[in-house]
Amino acid sequence: MHHLVIGNSIAGIEAAITLRRRDPAARITVVSAESDHPFARTALMYVFCGQLRHEDTEFYDRGLYERMKFERVRARVVSVQPGEHAVTLDDGRTLNYDRLLLAVGSAARRLPMPGAYDDPPVHHFVTRKDYEALDAAAKPGKRAAVIGGGLIGVEVAEVLHQRGLKVHWLVREPWTWPVALDPKEAGVVEEHVRHEGVDVRTAAAVNGMTRGAALTLDVNGEALEVDLVVGAIGVVPNTGFLANSGILLARDGSIETGDDLQSTSSPDVFAAGDCACVTWADGARRPETLWYTGRDQGRAAAAAMVGDSVKYRRGTWYNSAKFFDLEYTTAGFVPISDTAGRKHPGGGHWQTWFQKHPTEAATLRIILKDDRVVGFNALGRRWSTDVWLRWVHERRSLAFVLANLAESTFDEEFMAPFPVLPTATLEEGA
Repeated sequence: MHHLVIGNSIAGIEAAITLRRRDPAARITVVSAESDHPFARTALMYVFCGQLRHEDTEFYDRGLYERMKFERVRARVVSVQPGEHAVTLDDGRTLNYDRLLLAVGSAARRLPMPGAYDDPPVHHFVTRKDYEALDAAAKPGKRAAVIGGGLIGVEVAEVLHQRGLKVHWLVREPWTWPVALDPKEAGVVEEHVRHEGVDVRTAAAVNGMTRGAALTLDVNGEALEVDLVVGAIGVVPNTGFLANSGILLARDGSIETGDDLQSTSSPDVFAAGDCACVTWADGARRPETLWYTGRDQGRAAAAAMVGDSVKYRRGTWYNSAKFFDLEYTTAGFVPISDTAGRKHPGGGHWQTWFQKHPTEAATLRIILKDDRVVGFNALGRRWSTDVWLRWVHERRSLAFVLANLAESTFDEEFMAPFPVLPTATLEEGA
């Protein structure tokens, strides 16, 4: 049995390890055009800032391939022929397989702006190649525009600012990261990032770019001159090479999979990670672009590849991040809002409890459905998502959570309890 794994990031490498543990005699080949060793893509910002070396981002030792008897192929797949159980590489070679896993991740979403990719092109910050290009261009004292109001945008703004560039963070929406933050939370983030020295502009529509002695952006009809531009408007599945393969893709380019992560159109082809279209808890079909879901999908796909009956479903949502040094933590079900202020929680009686810390840049938002806590969103402090998820699963009341809030403080012995004050609000809706 030959298992062919395309992609060596978290989904691909976890699948390969699971395959070896389940099938010690199998031939396992791992193909990657990007790197010899799997690395944490989220840690590239720390390499950029000089805090880590590239080898420090590798999450397995360099003896893994030899120990697991993986065959390493450093190449890019340019086409897949499911009917022939074969893939073609950019060097002209053909590899045959019995089972194929596509764990090819995502690529930066390109800016839909005329001239964006003329010389010099807009930069991105998703792949190692993106990192290398931006690292070479980002010189202290230069002026940079970062277009995009989500996590990638704030990370790029941070690393460029730390390197000594003058940074303009341009957010098209009325507030930053509206799929995760409400306007009050976003206001705390924007104030914090401005305090760090970044020019934050919301409701900033970039209508065009011209080149001359500098790059000139049209921002809401006003000229903004910069030396480099970084597009950070999200990612798309890295599946362009599958266009003529016959493998069914969703509208967003992700690979349509069943519960077992097998392609719905092509037997013996599986997908995992950012490129896989899966079913969410709300019934929606879309990729899960998180580190831990990539890990879990890789393991689940591998189990299906060796014949297990698999029904992949992500567990209860949790995540954490930073806006510069401002902590962000979320767990459970936090409804997605849009920039018109509407939210989409579905049926039931929904309420939102909210408290802003009186002296710190910190907030806590608790979501209730039918008088039971179902989700948390917080800024400015570290919280234990394990405790929060336990409370969600135990269907705790708001009164219980507020009375026991100190238990979920991550560094309880070093931090005063988050205050529950009469100024906290409990509003209808989520």
